Amino acid sequence: MAGRACKNGYLGLKFVLDGKVHYGWARVSLTVKNNWFDTETLTGYAFETIPNKPIIIGKTHGPDVIVRPATLGDLAAGRR
Repeated sequence: MAGRACKNGYLGLKFVLDGKVHYGWARVSLTVKNNWFDTETLTGYAFETIPNKPIIIGKTHGPDVIVRPATLGDLAAGRR
């Protein structure tokens, strides 16, 4: 059975650096073969250097406008 690709899925990241919370995202491409992940490839990532500042998923540079902080659910759903 040939693998099925699911390209450019996003993972929301929340991590602690020097005791302060930071947010980020990772873009991954997955290939599924026989209902198992066959290949995972990191295709992009970004994180906010300012503690507790939300990040727009998929955004790598430039000004950002955020009306409300994104939740991890928003990031997972690709809404930010």
